[in-house]
Amino acid sequence: MIPRSGDRSFDLALARTLAAVSETLKVLPSFAYYDDYDGLNAYATPKVRLVNADGTVLFGQRLLSRLMSGKESPEVAVAAVCAHEFGHILQFKRGLDKVVGAGQRTVKRVELQADFFAGYFAGVRKLQRPNFPAAVFAMTQYHFGDNMVNDPGHHGTPEERGAAISKGFEIAYREKRSLSEAIQAANNFALSL
Repeated sequence: MIPRSGDRSFDLALARTLAAVSETLKVLPSFAYYDDYDGLNAYATPKVRLVNADGTVLFGQRLLSRLMSGKESPEVAVAAVCAHEFGHILQFKRGLDKVVGAGQRTVKRVELQADFFAGYFAGVRKLQRPNFPAAVFAMTQYHFGDNMVNDPGHHGTPEERGAAISKGFEIAYREKRSLSEAIQAANNFALSL
């Protein structure tokens, strides 16, 4: 595990964003980078790496480099991936991954519910900061979609991933729902897939 990206300014800005995601989703995972030499990735695990954490989020250095080379709000694209992973931490903490993943051949429902939670964070952030480029969340997850619908690791098609972000965003931004209401909506959404 690598504690910092190497860019002090970015690390400070990301720390503030991660604190906001933690507050919104009511989770407190540990966070670090790792060498994703075997493929661009970020992931969440229920394994606790720090005392009193709800789990751990690891962000690949190569994925970080790719996202930061983007043209439109690259730091927001990083936040989108982090919010998705924090969504998994919420699932682990509340046992939601077991509910929505039960009996499924792929991880799609679990992944799209994590996208929903990332969208919920984007909606809350847009309410707090009207100029926040929330659409970057949907575009980021859209680009990580896949069409390998029979693969056990299938995360959802690009369209499904973008739509999951949008649904979560609507629950926060337009409907102004609480986190507990958003969790119920996310369960209903995932179970309908």
